[in-house]
Amino acid sequence: MIVYLDPKLVGKDNFNTLVERYPEIEFVTNIDRKNEIEVLIPFNPNYVMGINVLEYPNLKWIQYFSAGFDGVDLSHLKANGILFSNAQEIYSKAIAEDVFSKILFFNRSFKHYLQSMKEKKWQPIPNHIELTNSTALILGVGSIGKELAKRFKAFEMTVIGYRRNAKKEANFDKIITLDTDLNTELCNADYVILALPLNEETESMFDKSKLQLMKKDSLLINVARGKIVNQDDLYHTLKNKQIRGAGLDVFDPEPLPSNNPLWELDNVFITPHNASSSIYMQDRLLSLIIMNLDLYLDNKAVNYQIV
Repeated sequence: MIVYLDPKLVGKDNFNTLVERYPEIEFVTNIDRKNEIEVLIPFNPNYVMGINVLEYPNLKWIQYFSAGFDGVDLSHLKANGILFSNAQEIYSKAIAEDVFSKILFFNRSFKHYLQSMKEKKWQPIPNHIELTNSTALILGVGSIGKELAKRFKAFEMTVIGYRRNAKKEANFDKIITLDTDLNTELCNADYVILALPLNEETESMFDKSKLQLMKKDSLLINVARGKIVNQDDLYHTLKNKQIRGAGLDVFDPEPLPSNNPLWELDNVFITPHNASSSIYMQDRLLSLIIMNLDLYLDNKAVNYQIV
């Protein structure tokens, strides 16, 4: 069996670990042998988004490195009998911490203190905002949303989740499913976190009509996909100080052009789609690959299978 694996995903040492663990598998690091590859584990998402399965006559399974899979033609893969699984849980802890960093950036006035340090000035700010007794509204109750809720509860916060079904979840005070309920909660939430997948229903769902419902002292954090938010509407909302600020890791387009007006705002914290960055990421990817390869070799269903 031939498996294509980009070594950038797991690192050289972990790649060698896989080679030693699976002597029955030939791991290749280029896609020249398309007619022989049975399993595709790419780092470059374009390998999957633009894939023509007719060029891979022996392909049976794609293990994607990302949690989000917007842009992947699932119907094309399903029609050709190709399994597709993602990496939906390995990024959640790092992303949850990133959300907290963005919230604390605003709540603890980090921008002010960094500037004070640069100028060597002693300029304390009284009455910083606490997380205690505040309300977080998490759109998307997947692995990221659950990790966030766990951490929010440790700070004695009220946590509300929004998703398609109303099944109860640990660490959530309430789960809502209706758009009318979402509108109500947007009026009350101190922190609105977008952690839901991009699809036809969610594209541009967070536009002026949603933003204008948010409290003036609330924060919006987006670690989902840039296209979920109408970026022009968000810019005008922030420029007019209709909300306190926004912590943004994702944009449309990416990279965010240098002439985009979001860069000029003083109430935005921008990171370059890097919320999942972690010293543990390659090891977690290795564990995922081993877990699913073992299942695949035993003719069992792989974890996180989408189609």
